[in-house]
Amino acid sequence: MAVIYIKEQGAMVQKKGERIMVSKNSEILLEFPVSNIEGLALFGNVQLTAQGLQFLLQKGIDISYYSYSGQYLGQTAAESSKNIFLRFAQYGLYNDAEKRLHLAKLIVKNKVQNQLSIICNYRWESNKEWKEDVAQIEKIAGKIQDAETVNELMGIEGKCSNIYFHSFGQMFRCDFEFHGRNRRPPKDPINAIISLGYTFLTKEISSALDAESFETYLGFLHGIRYGRKSLALDVIEEFRQPVVDRMVLKLFNKQMLSKYDFDIEGEQVLLNREGFQKFCKEYERWMTEDIGNKGQTGFRSIIRRQISKLKQCFQKDEEYTPFCWEEHACM
Repeated sequence: MAVIYIKEQGAMVQKKGERIMVSKNSEILLEFPVSNIEGLALFGNVQLTAQGLQFLLQKGIDISYYSYSGQYLGQTAAESSKNIFLRFAQYGLYNDAEKRLHLAKLIVKNKVQNQLSIICNYRWESNKEWKEDVAQIEKIAGKIQDAETVNELMGIEGKCSNIYFHSFGQMFRCDFEFHGRNRRPPKDPINAIISLGYTFLTKEISSALDAESFETYLGFLHGIRYGRKSLALDVIEEFRQPVVDRMVLKLFNKQMLSKYDFDIEGEQVLLNREGFQKFCKEYERWMTEDIGNKGQTGFRSIIRRQISKLKQCFQKDEEYTPFCWEEHACM
């Protein structure tokens, strides 16, 4: 099932019979039934009528709100699970310092494994620096098991990510260059797409966690910070490289996005209307189509499967296995 993205500024979203209609200045832009969608994403100055909101919630469809530039602001959700016992189990695991640290280590180990998989499975040509990066990452990652605090783990993860993005920047064969992560705001097209992809993915995971009654503000690696959905950030770590980073490489290296798809506003780089449409179309295809020869369903289904596993971890004290893209096999 798909998510509908609406970024036409000044558009009005409303109920029309058993369908949703999007219009602007009395002109109908889009009409669709709600039977085949699971979410609606509104960007910037897009209005939603009260009747339309009630209709969507009655059908169990969540509405997500973003700024025009793609910053996630929040959502309106239909009635969700009332599994208070899951939250009690989550609090109990969090209050067990040994189990909390163990789960945090699993998250970091898996993220590093996914980073190594991306590096090792890229079709390198003459550039040999990637092998040095892999060696450095493996050396640093060797300290994960001996880490005694979450802060130590975050330090290890940060060092590995910096090295990973050095190799990641060498993978682009397009008109743009990538010299490491920058954000708030992103200052180049590649960082703009990475940030938007991570935002969309975080929203997907957060909504799935909310629907199952997890306490999304209570994370095991990311801990507790006022207003931050730390558990969603924990779960996204196993999907950053398989979902977003791989998609970003495809979008740029296959020239699916070009310089004509971006606008510059001050120091910030933004997708324009055409570029945004291209991104949303590819993101939806990427999230719903089967994953190549891996014999698995789309990433959206895999996320739900992983959240189900996390529930078993909390409630039945089962070992959690994060989603690993594939084992790296560097020469």
